[in-house]
Amino acid sequence: MKKIMFLYHVEEREYQIIEMIKSQLFSYSEKLDIRVGEFYHSIKDTIDFKPDVIVSIPPRDCYSSNYLTVLKLLTKAVVISMTTEGHHTFEDKIVQDVIGFNSYSPKLVDYYIMWGAKTSNILGRKLFETGKVTKRIKTTGYAFYDLERTRKLFTDYPAYPEIVNWAKQYSRIHLVITGFSPADWSVQDYFYLGFFGEQKSVSKLTEEQIQEALKVKERYTLFRDKYINDIISVAEQMPDTGFFVKLHPVEISSKIRYYEKLSGYKNIYVVSTALPVGMLLSIADTMIHYNSTCNMEAYIYSVPTILRFLAQDSNLENILKESAYSYEINDREGFVNCLQNKCEFRRLPMTEKKLFDLFNWKMNKKYKPVEKIASYIFNAKKSQHLSCFDKEVIKAVGSKEGEVIEEWLLYRFFEGKISRKMLYDLTALMKLQFIKIIGKLEGFVHV
Repeated sequence: MKKIMFLYHVEEREYQIIEMIKSQLFSYSEKLDIRVGEFYHSIKDTIDFKPDVIVSIPPRDCYSSNYLTVLKLLTKAVVISMTTEGHHTFEDKIVQDVIGFNSYSPKLVDYYIMWGAKTSNILGRKLFETGKVTKRIKTTGYAFYDLERTRKLFTDYPAYPEIVNWAKQYSRIHLVITGFSPADWSVQDYFYLGFFGEQKSVSKLTEEQIQEALKVKERYTLFRDKYINDIISVAEQMPDTGFFVKLHPVEISSKIRYYEKLSGYKNIYVVSTALPVGMLLSIADTMIHYNSTCNMEAYIYSVPTILRFLAQDSNLENILKESAYSYEINDREGFVNCLQNKCEFRRLPMTEKKLFDLFNWKMNKKYKPVEKIASYIFNAKKSQHLSCFDKEVIKAVGSKEGEVIEEWLLYRFFEGKISRKMLYDLTALMKLQFIKIIGKLEGFVHV
């Protein structure tokens, strides 16, 4: 029986994609053992499970790449990296952020699953240049744009009936997308999230670097205040119109309290739980955003979008062509007038080109990305071998994450009874110790 382990990071979108893929996998064969768990809370379960395949999002930081390296070393599983986010632009800094500033063995990830040819080419080239891949990249399309499947998931949510019934009270529904968590970050948060590039210590940040982070924080704070205050203003003027304010997953997990002030408005529903955007788009008449990746998804649902932007935003000329309506963040009057009139869906050539380039999606064409993803996972058989002499493997084993796994195996070994599991733990411990010895002999020091 083939065993597959899905490890998710952000439950909201990834879990739903996993559920769709699981359904398709079981249509291929019932002789599958599939388990799902949050990445960091499922390390021990993954070792116990000894899967044939591990499916996870790209290891963009040293914590996830170190854990994943040790997991593969011990289980010998095929590792598939499945991107689950929406689209992004391709400036060098953005691409670097997407693949991460960390390093790991090019044989860690056996296959990268990406959405479109352009995404695969650009990210794949960067991954190859930074020594993170051996050109095993598969293009499938984006699972969340498989509307036939995603719509079936909505009714499974306990919150779905409540949301539908709430929306029925109003003549029109507007979906508001947020995503302003940098307004609440500390300098240390910016550091841990890679804002300062390869800087190794918060204490070594220059005053110039700190001020740069604080300027970004201030820009997000001012924009968020105007963005949300405009929603409050228009909600007060249009009591027969409902507003879903959909919080970003990071804002939800960080338990940001900023949006609590919206609770006093009857026609504003703050969505602060993990629900897919598509569920709300299937109900909404219009979507309001700040150049969010959800703009692409709204287009696929034929929902017109209203962009709020700053006049000094980069690449503004192209961004404005990707939404049906656009209003500068200081233009409250224009924004309110737009909502008071009926917004119509428009065909947007630039948006459709981007959807094709990034996701292989075309208007009125069959789109089956889930089938493609499931097929690659189902047929994945041969794992690339991680060498005990690979510097990246030695680094991962000697890391804090490697030590956590080693300490757990050691504790279980001495506490357990003689069994096959005990012998497995002993073998695993011997392998980890052997790699540490190699590291010392070669003079490798983990930083």
